[in-house]
Amino acid sequence: MNSHDVDGAMAAWRDFLDCADGIRSVKVQAALQDMRVRLRWYAGVPEAQELRERAARVTGSWTAGARDS
Repeated sequence: MNSHDVDGAMAAWRDFLDCADGIRSVKVQAALQDMRVRLRWYAGVPEAQELRERAARVTGSWTAGARDS
């Protein structure tokens, strides 16, 4: 990701979350964690905070589902 292309980064992460929601995978879980860390670089961008919160919900639903199984 080009660090100067904030809009492109946000769009890519938004698309990733659209695809990742509901998928149980170690690789998706790792990518979600990596995304949340990288989004900290954009602390002043409101969409970045929204994406971090959404990623946390996706991660939480994944782990909750694993506990329920």
